[in-house]
Amino acid sequence: MKCEKCSSENVGVHDRTASKDQIRVKCRKCGHTWLIPKSEDPVAKTVNPKVGMSLNSFREKFDVEFIVDKTLKDLDPDTIYEKNDIIKLTGLRHGYPGLTPTIEGQKEYYGKVGSNMYFSHPDTIADLKNQAKLS
Repeated sequence: MKCEKCSSENVGVHDRTASKDQIRVKCRKCGHTWLIPKSEDPVAKTVNPKVGMSLNSFREKFDVEFIVDKTLKDLDPDTIYEKNDIIKLTGLRHGYPGLTPTIEGQKEYYGKVGSNMYFSHPDTIADLKNQAKLS
């Protein structure tokens, strides 16, 4: 459902007792309210709403190893990334518990030039190590 005024989809039920046949909905963006038939109640239309989250959703949100592994597996083989780029790609903040050791534990995804770490697809990293561009 979209707001009649600003077209935002951030709309919620404001008052189910507005009238016998209608409910009042409110746009959370612009504050506009309007009446709709009770038969169009967006919450009532939800049959058996799912409560909780799937294990996969939980891991995508909180499991550092899962997040880092997924991020590294999705790296473009034609692109070289710095460590800070990898941290940004995970969506986690610097200093997130376990993030740095988890990233640095994935040796097949990185090589070094001096003390700088560079990440890419494992085949790309292996090629660059064979060419002595990375250690």
